[in-house]
Amino acid sequence: MPNPTGPGLARYLAYLALAGIVLNGLMALANSKYWDVDFNQFYAAGKLAGSGHLYDWDSIRSLELEHSVRAVPFGRIPAFAFAFKPLSAIPYPFARIVWLAAGLGALAGFVALWPASSRAWAAVAVCWSAPAAMCLALGQDSVWFLFFVALGLRLLLRGREFWAGVVLSLCIAKPHLALVLPVFLVAHGKWRSILGGLTGGITGLALSFAVEGREWPSRLLSLTQLPDFDPAPDRMPNLRGLLTFLGVGLALELALALAVIVAVWFLCRRLPLEAAAAVALAAGLLVSHHAYFYDALMLLPALMLPFGGGYPEWLRKWALVLFTPIPYLFLLIDAAWAGHLAITGFTLALLGRMAWHRRPWSLEPPHAPAGLPQ
Repeated sequence: MPNPTGPGLARYLAYLALAGIVLNGLMALANSKYWDVDFNQFYAAGKLAGSGHLYDWDSIRSLELEHSVRAVPFGRIPAFAFAFKPLSAIPYPFARIVWLAAGLGALAGFVALWPASSRAWAAVAVCWSAPAAMCLALGQDSVWFLFFVALGLRLLLRGREFWAGVVLSLCIAKPHLALVLPVFLVAHGKWRSILGGLTGGITGLALSFAVEGREWPSRLLSLTQLPDFDPAPDRMPNLRGLLTFLGVGLALELALALAVIVAVWFLCRRLPLEAAAAVALAAGLLVSHHAYFYDALMLLPALMLPFGGGYPEWLRKWALVLFTPIPYLFLLIDAAWAGHLAITGFTLALLGRMAWHRRPWSLEPPHAPAGLPQ
């Protein structure tokens, strides 16, 4: 394989990134009937924030159907809907463009902030990421979750622990994906970050009560019981999705989730901050109980880990497969079991390999995939 350098390498990476964009664009076109479905619910929620009807299914459904043939229940805290009010105040088409541009900015921010020796290769990875493309097409906010974690990590590395915790508290919009982040912080003794996280979280909850009143938690809980809120657990890229094929119940899922959290605790105590944050993100997806195709975006930092020092070749090849759309597409067809084995299996394999490998892992940041130009 050619090994270009300088301008040749730049062209090589540009072509590679463009190929990923084209491939993901074609995939998005094939699923165009689902475009904007999540942005549409956020837009409707922004209009209802403060009305007392944010979690009234008939109210939000009627607003969503003004712009789509499909409506989905709103599952965020009121503070999120309130933050969306400025966008909901402008015409829908323009608001959608702004939100898309913001999502692209969040992905660019992740590339700029996440510690990696080659930001160009990180950018290529994002361009090839099918979950990232799906986030942008649907208007999902998972791109912002990833950005906040990247920004929080950068602040941690700079010693600004309290503000790192405040930034990480913004992940409260999707708390099911953030379950392992406090474990990561405590394992590294980042107590000021915990304080910052509590400060930000309490502020978000206080704003939620001020916006939507005292009854919003029970109203939100009732909305999550609707079939439309959780339509396809067998296609979730987490422990729940994997276990649906075994026909087991919640008890085993909780037991495995606890085992994962304990494993992450011990791993994070001896991993450098960068690797520990990547592991916490991947494990958060694993134990999330509610996650879909686009939430697999949380795997990106963990997929970059095997290209650093101390990782076996088979794990690097597995990660390379997950940089392509193929495993994620399995979740959308009758071969979902193959997607679960590839996606969820990778995180389990990564955690197992790290636990078995008892010496501290290399501090070397991710680099270009083996065999490709550096």
